[in-house]
Amino acid sequence: MRFLSRRRVADAASVVLAGALLNAAVFESLRTSTENLALFAAAAIAAEAMQRAHDELLPDALEGERFALTSPIHVAAMIVAGPWVAAAVAGWSAVAIGPFRGGTPLPLLRRGGALAAAALAGGFAFQLAGGAIGHLRLPDDLMPAVVAGIVYVTARTLLEGLVARRPALPDLITSSAAIGLGVVLAFAALRQVWLAITLVPVLLLIERLYSRVVALRREMASALETFANIVDERDPSTYGHSLRVARHVHDLARALGLPATEVQRLWWAGRLHDLGKVAVDAAVLRKPGKLSPAEWGTVWRAPRLSARLLQRFRFAAQQAQAVEYQRERYNGGGYYRVNQENIPLAAHFLILADAYDAMTTEKPFRRRLTREEALQEIERGSGTQFHPVIAKAFVALQRRQDPADVVSLEDLAAIRDASVPPRPSVAGPAVASHRAELVALAGGGLCLVGLGTGLTPLAAAGAVVALTGLKLWHLTRRRAARFGVALDNAVRVPGDQGHIFGSVVDAVEQAWALGYAALVKWQDESSAGVIELERGGEAPSETSLVSWLLREAESGAEVAVDDGRELPGTGAAVAIPLRRENSALVGFLVLCGPDQPPAHVVPALESRLGPLGVAFGEAPEAVVVRQQPPREKSERKLDRGRRPQARTLEA
Repeated sequence: MRFLSRRRVADAASVVLAGALLNAAVFESLRTSTENLALFAAAAIAAEAMQRAHDELLPDALEGERFALTSPIHVAAMIVAGPWVAAAVAGWSAVAIGPFRGGTPLPLLRRGGALAAAALAGGFAFQLAGGAIGHLRLPDDLMPAVVAGIVYVTARTLLEGLVARRPALPDLITSSAAIGLGVVLAFAALRQVWLAITLVPVLLLIERLYSRVVALRREMASALETFANIVDERDPSTYGHSLRVARHVHDLARALGLPATEVQRLWWAGRLHDLGKVAVDAAVLRKPGKLSPAEWGTVWRAPRLSARLLQRFRFAAQQAQAVEYQRERYNGGGYYRVNQENIPLAAHFLILADAYDAMTTEKPFRRRLTREEALQEIERGSGTQFHPVIAKAFVALQRRQDPADVVSLEDLAAIRDASVPPRPSVAGPAVASHRAELVALAGGGLCLVGLGTGLTPLAAAGAVVALTGLKLWHLTRRRAARFGVALDNAVRVPGDQGHIFGSVVDAVEQAWALGYAALVKWQDESSAGVIELERGGEAPSETSLVSWLLREAESGAEVAVDDGRELPGTGAAVAIPLRRENSALVGFLVLCGPDQPPAHVVPALESRLGPLGVAFGEAPEAVVVRQQPPREKSERKLDRGRRPQARTLEA
């Protein structure tokens, strides 16, 4: 059975199971507590009605798990009325409100079943942890209530992510708020049901604040879309181009079964991929003949300018690299000559959709191709200009075929796996040394709570944690101070940039074992750089390095730190922006090591940004380059910017 066919079978099975669970929950609830069912159902339906509907094309889901106004009500129902009442309330309130928001029955049933299953799991967890339904005595029952809340929010996040086909993990702050409010609501309801009403303004305030955030983000998205429309309208031949590209990548991603969040990201990447053309004269875009070197330079820089613009917005920054590589080729050609393994999957979607729309649009210098002619061109370019699997799927989709009929199961699975972004690294034991102040504050708070509640063991444990954190914090500050003095001495070395570079790298190597270091002279007008000085043999890829520096120059971070995702094979990398006294960016000092830098290294570098920038900015350029091992050339361009020979299918 093919991949997508199996997915349809799984969807049908999930609907049947959801319906059975929802009906069983109502039946059991009516047998146990009709009053509790009615009261919590009224509260849950009101909360569902006030909660804003999700727009899959807005970047809401990209900022982590959103706070659900219904979650505290579900947690309280688990404690006060039991798992079956909570399941019925959670599931049927979502199903009841869904049609008023344009929801269709089958997705609503799947979501209702997911919420009911999460509430059922949380309710049974409360009982298994020692809690009794309808009783909540603090602090004795705090642990069962917390266990119930953790099980509920984890199950809800995972099941809703599964239903929506997007990877999801519970957010610590959002989950803690939902559990805490749920416990308080249950405590008030068990003491006197009217006390729970006093929490309604708090919940309404939370929803109002969230609604304002959503409204601001929608205004930002609308402004960027307007900007993209203005760019398209500068040339009649590209009117509506970015919207068509966005639809192509959106439809293809959905047909391939990519996660909903990735479909969302791809839509925005397609919608905003041509913002950099704002720096290209409209006459150049319409010019039928060969471009002059200066004209070609503006066109060549446009994708990188688009990436720089997107990097400033959190919801679009993850696709900045894909937008930058929109004019690359699968075989390593294209504007920036990026190797196949360094091109992100999202870029291949943009490359294909952009080329298809360009071929099927009338241009001043050539006629438009028919849809079938364009698809034949894509088939000829498969494996050279286009990703072969994505090209095959796109052609099938345009010919009204199921991509699963032409793409193998293994290729579909590979595309889906590659589309899932890497999960953020989970903080491990190293957090104690890197954020020692948080450890100290957490320990101090724990100690005060123990003293206030008369729990002596808790107070003692908090004191130990606080003292440990203070010791680590003091040790880190001492090491940072010593390292800072070493950097101050390094930048005072007389001589040219070569002497300063060698002295600074020597100082860093005393604190952090390096595998590679480079001084990059930045050329802001061309969005490229030149490696003027370097040391070490473990150099990262040139295209990866310039792409990373390009985007970090717009990120607003004082010092850029990479854990190996941007520069594979380096272990860890740090880029220090070098600016003159007038804040003009003149270059980057790039440091790479096999391990993460110690906790005191980055803070010390951040505190010396001014002296480092002034020292390198004012020192004369090096005459002799120190390198280990020596290379054939003493100066190596990160990106030469040569015009690709073949770009027949580019817009």
